[in-house]
Amino acid sequence: MTIVILAHANDNHTAPLKWALEQAEYEVACWAGLASAEERQASIIFEENTQLTLGTHVLSPGDVVWVRRPNQPVLNPRISEADRKFAEGEYRWFYHSIMYQLETLPVHCINKYSASRFINNKSVQLVLARQCGMNVPATLMSNQPGAVRKFLEEYPGRTICKPFFPHVWQKSDGGLAATETFELTADQLPGDEILTWAPAIYQEMVVKEYDVRMVLMGSNVYSYALHNPKKALDWRQDAGQGLVEVEIIQTPAAVEKAVLEFARRAGVCFGSLDFAIDNRGEWWFLEINEQGQFLWLDDFNPKVNMMQKFLAFITEPPNSKETLEQREHLFPGLAQYRESGFSATVEPEVNVGVNFISTE
Repeated sequence: MTIVILAHANDNHTAPLKWALEQAEYEVACWAGLASAEERQASIIFEENTQLTLGTHVLSPGDVVWVRRPNQPVLNPRISEADRKFAEGEYRWFYHSIMYQLETLPVHCINKYSASRFINNKSVQLVLARQCGMNVPATLMSNQPGAVRKFLEEYPGRTICKPFFPHVWQKSDGGLAATETFELTADQLPGDEILTWAPAIYQEMVVKEYDVRMVLMGSNVYSYALHNPKKALDWRQDAGQGLVEVEIIQTPAAVEKAVLEFARRAGVCFGSLDFAIDNRGEWWFLEINEQGQFLWLDDFNPKVNMMQKFLAFITEPPNSKETLEQREHLFPGLAQYRESGFSATVEPEVNVGVNFISTE
């Protein structure tokens, strides 16, 4: 069995996990996405048995494919403008052929590409979460000024606005500007034209006591309370400054049941979910990122062992009777990776074609 990671080898999660897997004597192959370089080329041959090659690795039955963060296809930089549209289409359709083909092979995908594309839609997430019994705040997604103003009138309490996707801009003075969730009232709305050009998510605000980051791994659900002294609407910026405390907590049985049903319907086996907990202890579903960051939890609380749990999860033998906790000792943890000095040899991460820094 080879663990195939679809991401750059120097991706901030790939590098430590690849190191730990190799320390445990697993074979690891990385494929960063479709491009002209030999290590990023691909082939699919359709004979008696379909064979898919990513870079130099030929996928074999039993391989595990972690769809971590492959880059979008990279075109020939010398392409003429007249040919660009055609070339983009050819690369895009070949890339999709590769990603969907994975689901037809006897390999284990974390997560399947079709499932990831489906569940990455925030509208789908909210509908599925409600259907599975989770609390979901009243929400509007719109670029219609009338609908936005009506929503804020119907929910005169506290409401928030957030983007569909996180984005970070590099400022001319060297600083960064990032999208964040913010509180919004009707009298703060801009003119109609601005609303039409800026679709957004408007939501009834959950006045929360704290946040929860949950990590789903197969039938395992791990929950962590995020205590933020500032009680900010969006804890991610404060986490980046080390202002969040991570506490291991139990997941309520009803929430765990709903999350596992949600995962079944969505077709995912792994993901990071966010909840807000109100002053009555009610859990409110906010969103899922099916490939969300998780190693930071080990930095904030060394008892979490998230890196080792994830490695136990992706290498778990079929029909294994052992729990992830029983297998996590097979792998070194994040602290050992930091102490090894290997991280100092990893080149800075490169994301060709990406013009923003993602916070998630």
